[in-house]
Amino acid sequence: MVRWTIEVDEETAQRWRSFWESRGLTDIEGLLYFLGLGAAYAEGHAVLTGVATGKRSAEEAERLIRRLIETEGRYAVMKFRLFQAEQSLQRWELSHGAIETMSVGLQEVVRRLQEENARLREALRHSRGNLDT
Repeated sequence: MVRWTIEVDEETAQRWRSFWESRGLTDIEGLLYFLGLGAAYAEGHAVLTGVATGKRSAEEAERLIRRLIETEGRYAVMKFRLFQAEQSLQRWELSHGAIETMSVGLQEVVRRLQEENARLREALRHSRGNLDT
């Protein structure tokens, strides 16, 4: 990993954060999103301008289009996998909550049984004491 640091004015930062928040992105995710968009735009612009001026081949434009199609396909798969993972997490949280509730209930049963056991021992001790006298 490489760490890059940038500085922007407060107004730009607020505008960017608002944009990211509207899409559910953290600051880091938002910066990566912007960098990815910018890089893709710059590359696409360079290839298409190059093709238009004859400095780049049509094959380069085709490769760019194939990459876009492949990326869209992978993105769709990733979205589906994320959806599945979120569902699994939700089921786990429900199961975990049920287990915690059951645990609390069982702890209460154990506490009551311990109290009853102590009362019965005391009654037995009291009964034995009456038999000895």
